[in-house]
Amino acid sequence: MVFSVPASRSELAEINITPLVDVMLVLLVIFMVTAPVLSRPIETMLPQAVPPVKPVEPPNDLVLRVDLSGTYTLDDRPVTLAELRTRLEDAHITDPRTVLHVEASDGTDYQQVVSALAQAEASGVSNIVMRN
Repeated sequence: MVFSVPASRSELAEINITPLVDVMLVLLVIFMVTAPVLSRPIETMLPQAVPPVKPVEPPNDLVLRVDLSGTYTLDDRPVTLAELRTRLEDAHITDPRTVLHVEASDGTDYQQVVSALAQAEASGVSNIVMRN
């Protein structure tokens, strides 16, 4: 096979417009499809402003300690069983959510702890926590 070579080697310097037109037509179609979607209003449910919520105060915490000698201290103040009941009643009337934390020393007589718990129950305090 013989190929013929043109006698003059002049380069052709023309831009091929066909791919450019193809890209422009594709972009035109894309914009024609998306424009109506973007011009429609979008229905949204925005959150409404609510009045500020009053913070909930934590319940009143009382700590009852029963010592090895059988003495009772309520919030680091010594009390007797009768005083314990009245102070717990007052605390329960002030805030019904009052929490009583009972701590007993190692070797404390069980009867002393049970007596304190009975006074707490009789005073109306229902939230009792046993701690070490």
